[in-house]
Amino acid sequence: MELEPADFARLRSQASRGELILFTGAGFSTDGKDRSGRQIPTSHDLKRALWSLCYPGETYEDSSSLGDLYGAALRARRTDLATLVQERFTVDPNSLPEYYKTLLNFPWYRCYTLNIDDLESAVARRFSLERQPISISARDRGADSPPGSPFPDGSLEVVHLNGMVPNPPELLTFSDSQYAERIGNQEPWYSRCVVDITSRPVVFIGTVLNESLFWHHLELRRRRERLGRDLRPTSILVTRELPRARRDILRDLRITWVEGTAEEFATDVLAHLGPEVQQGFEFIRRHSEARSSGFIPFVSQLAADSPAMQTEYLLGDEPQWADIVSGKAIERVHDSALLTAAEEILSGAHGPTALAVTGTAGTGKSTALMSLALKLTGKGIPVLWVDKDSQATPSKMRSRVRDAREKIVLAIDDADMFGRELTYLLNDLVPPSKEFLFVFAARSSKFDEIAAGAGSDAGFKIQEHVVPPLEDSDIEGLIAVLEKNKRLGALTGASESARRAAFRDKAGRQLLVAMIEATSGENFERKAQDEYSGLEGASRYAYALVSVATSLRYTVTKDEILLAYSDSPEETLVALDRLASRHLISVNRSTWEYRGRHRVISDLVFDKLKELGELGEVFVGLAWALASKAGVPLDRHSRTGKFLIRLINHDFLLKTIGFMSARDFYTRLEPVLPGDYHYWLQRGSLEVEAGDIRIAENFLGAARSLGSGDYRVDTAYAYVLMRKAWEAPHHLHAEESLASGMSELEAVIEQYGHVSAYPYHVLGSQGLAWARRAIHQNAAKREFLERLLEIVVQGSRYHPGAENLIQLRTDIRKEILLTVAVE
Repeated sequence: MELEPADFARLRSQASRGELILFTGAGFSTDGKDRSGRQIPTSHDLKRALWSLCYPGETYEDSSSLGDLYGAALRARRTDLATLVQERFTVDPNSLPEYYKTLLNFPWYRCYTLNIDDLESAVARRFSLERQPISISARDRGADSPPGSPFPDGSLEVVHLNGMVPNPPELLTFSDSQYAERIGNQEPWYSRCVVDITSRPVVFIGTVLNESLFWHHLELRRRRERLGRDLRPTSILVTRELPRARRDILRDLRITWVEGTAEEFATDVLAHLGPEVQQGFEFIRRHSEARSSGFIPFVSQLAADSPAMQTEYLLGDEPQWADIVSGKAIERVHDSALLTAAEEILSGAHGPTALAVTGTAGTGKSTALMSLALKLTGKGIPVLWVDKDSQATPSKMRSRVRDAREKIVLAIDDADMFGRELTYLLNDLVPPSKEFLFVFAARSSKFDEIAAGAGSDAGFKIQEHVVPPLEDSDIEGLIAVLEKNKRLGALTGASESARRAAFRDKAGRQLLVAMIEATSGENFERKAQDEYSGLEGASRYAYALVSVATSLRYTVTKDEILLAYSDSPEETLVALDRLASRHLISVNRSTWEYRGRHRVISDLVFDKLKELGELGEVFVGLAWALASKAGVPLDRHSRTGKFLIRLINHDFLLKTIGFMSARDFYTRLEPVLPGDYHYWLQRGSLEVEAGDIRIAENFLGAARSLGSGDYRVDTAYAYVLMRKAWEAPHHLHAEESLASGMSELEAVIEQYGHVSAYPYHVLGSQGLAWARRAIHQNAAKREFLERLLEIVVQGSRYHPGAENLIQLRTDIRKEILLTVAVE
């Protein structure tokens, strides 16, 4: 077997980066044998075996379809069918020839197979493999959910699209009724597969791709019109024969036919990729280690990476390290004061102190923090950097700082994304650490909340540095840089005084507004929102997805966008290319992660989507894509898990899209998250807050069954019990329900009261509602309320910044006073 030189060169390059997907069919397993020494059956062999099972002694009818025979056996001889399938599709490891090791000991990105046998497991038992295969049945809803980020623990995911032994026969797809059922449902596994083979190079072996379910999903996404340049990667199909018409169809899908067998491809092609194979495995190891370790880089490492990177910072994109290094980000007047403050804290002049860089949206907080970090690095002080793209956990940050044996700085951009965890980090790291600076950037609107959370008795201070509007000298410097880089736009031919006036007056001295509005001559907010309104089709939806993700401080990957937009991967690929080339979005081409060019612009687009009523549809697409990758149970610390948890939060949905749209959102996600307790927790909590208490009890019951032991679930379930009680105080079991709910909450508070203020608030607010509606004797009411007050006061000691507890404490005291006044 020989490949064209261009195909072989491309294969070498793709293998070295772990980009290739393996997709196998029945022809892939033909050289394996079962434990009785029989060849793993072809479709023809299986038809004969099923005929003998269903119609013993009768003349075989070759016209019978495999699907009909399997369906008949499933109805009439289920037990015998299960035995037959188990025996004939369990591979004997000792029967496997050496070339299977070459095929599977390869840096595949992921594997998909139409086969139901356990070949990959047998290969792993027969040979020593660099990566152990993980067999996943797409038909088994009780198993792990669809694969997310590749290379979990360095393993190789092998997804059996039609089920696999030892699944029961109902979960193996052969019959027409089974195909009809799957076509009638949204199939997240097939959606995931189609996205992968649309966006990544694939090696197909042992299949001519004639499965109806596969083509159904692919046709749903076929282009509807000529879209210009085709951005799909070229793939290879290896099979001995392929009909002419099928060749033409596959060529249109950029799939090149290579005549040969799996053995020939292994020995004649893959065996000659030794150096590239090792490079691919090394890439996978680094990727896996980075995900598991939550690596925190030093600024010196980041600044040295792509120092000549071409950016559009001067047109309003988020700053990159190359912009700071190259001088595109000007030295501003306030930068020297920020550096002085940082150096004084590091010297110990102010005692334990954190430094907060604050400002309104678009004033240049990130640029100021990056500039400070680079200056400190230049002075020989190691600076650890964490931002919204980091996978670093708070525990990893703690250990890195505590392990330091010299001066060290921890810099966190967009720090309020860590929520309450930021307060814990400040408390844990600032007071005890010597020669240490904790510096973070956050919007001014979040600073008071962060400071209040730290508390006045925390043992440290937070010094605030507010990024001011542009000074006159800042404006001069900015104009000079824009002119040098030929980015003055509408101000190119203007006089110096007119240029200064544009930045000083029209742009209101705001950095981001200055770089967009003054140079374009258009209103900043209107320009940002019109960019979205002027798009159509896949471009409009992709831009919305990227903008929403950026507004929520996440990136969105190419495959997530393709999963979210179900009409056409090809059209979406072209749309993404156009949006990036027009600098409407930014892309990291090494990871294919997309983000809006600036978070402020994305926030404006988010608001526009909300105004137009289009936000809910974007949420559904994003959540569907993330849920198709996340895994069950959700890994709460992974990027995908955190993003999905943010999206499905019931409070967030109520505030952004409203109750009815949130209900629809959860309904549409049910096919991909039926086994995740957090999904049922949020769906039930939505009903508790604004819907039907009976539905809430059902959903939260499911959450409790799946997620027993999570205090959030126990709190929500107790909430339902107490609310049921006060909504119907005269019901026979109302007091029993109330007591049960209170007991649950008191147990949660005993273990987790220091972690969350929410259980205190639920117990206090629902108890207050019960007292008002169900307790009519003043003495009894007062005694009950005093017990509640004691619990809420305890909660306030743990959570002094929790405003809801402060208000609740006031409300309960007023109610107690009313019982005294009435007497």
